[in-house]
Amino acid sequence: MNKSSSVDKVEISFTGLDADNGLIDVHDLARALDGWWALWEHSTAVYFNKELSTNPVREDIRTKIKICAFEHRSFDVLTHVMIPLALMMGYDVVKSLWKWHRLLIKRHIDTKKTFATREKAIEDLELLAREYDIVKTSAVETVKFMDVIDDALNDLVEPIDRSAKKIVIKSEYTKSTIYLGSSDKLALKSSYHIDPSLRAKDFEKHSVKFIRINTETGRALITFNNPTGLHQMGHEYSKIIDSAVTQPRNVYTRAFHEGTSLEVWARMIRSQKSNKFVEWEISAELPSDDTPLFDAGKPD
Repeated sequence: MNKSSSVDKVEISFTGLDADNGLIDVHDLARALDGWWALWEHSTAVYFNKELSTNPVREDIRTKIKICAFEHRSFDVLTHVMIPLALMMGYDVVKSLWKWHRLLIKRHIDTKKTFATREKAIEDLELLAREYDIVKTSAVETVKFMDVIDDALNDLVEPIDRSAKKIVIKSEYTKSTIYLGSSDKLALKSSYHIDPSLRAKDFEKHSVKFIRINTETGRALITFNNPTGLHQMGHEYSKIIDSAVTQPRNVYTRAFHEGTSLEVWARMIRSQKSNKFVEWEISAELPSDDTPLFDAGKPD
């Protein structure tokens, strides 16, 4: 045991479906644990740096997470969250840090469940941050932090409805419990509401990078290189309406695999399910009125 750290034993339980037989898909577990690590890594750095940004903390005071055992009932993973003793001065940092994490998770999911705008989500995050003397650096850094937390939580809940019905996270030290279920996963998959008045009627030229691409449906997660508003500052949902995306060695997958930017024509649209959601239609070639739009996926 590392004597230079205070150890909190944190149990992550997967229950229901295959998990009740002590089984879980390796991809699901890997994503969930990676999401748990990323959530702690980024949110702890913000807590100790006292600024809303993605800047890491110094290596010598980083919080480390190690898997120490598997329990045999539901599929449980016992992790040790190791917080350097150098940070354990003056107050119970473990309890305060756990409360910050729990409120951060709840606030983030609640903004998605209530169809909040990105502006409202930023405002709520900054209000929570101020309670912990965490200062805002810039709108761009705040949105970047929101995106890494969103990605981490989406990874964490990946096993839900696949290998397990719910995830329960318990802290031995604080006796705090976090429950995540199907409604939370559904909320995390959604985007933010946007004022319809901000919708562009026509296609405009933008430079984007691809985070993910599904060549069967044309769905893609993108970032804008030169954002002109909050609706372009984070990871944005989009649909490639050019059927070329299904072809081998197309410009979209090439840009994705090479990690390069691509000039595209883009416009903001409202979802067919609800006018409260937003995504982008994009194409490397400017679509015309008689251009057949690619729509391989299921309707929204």
